[in-house]
Amino acid sequence: MLFLYRPRQTWLPINVPRNMTVQQQRAYNLQMQDRFAATRRVAPAVPATDERDPLDALQRLGDMHAAGTLTDAEFATAKAKVLGTSEPA
Repeated sequence: MLFLYRPRQTWLPINVPRNMTVQQQRAYNLQMQDRFAATRRVAPAVPATDERDPLDALQRLGDMHAAGTLTDAEFATAKAKVLGTSEPA
């Protein structure tokens, strides 16, 4: 129901071309996307990568499991996540 909260746009700041072929419309869309992207003031966010050593993570998980913080099932799930496997071993 977002349309109920937004005011109606009665005027566009650009002239929208009419009667274009599909190729012309795609080229026009790309041009408009490039013009919009050029107005960005902040660089796009870069996804965070996990550069930690998996051996350290496994050691910490083993310590937590030995201390009783993690159950067997939680340990197996976390270990599978660190190793990148789909199912706990």
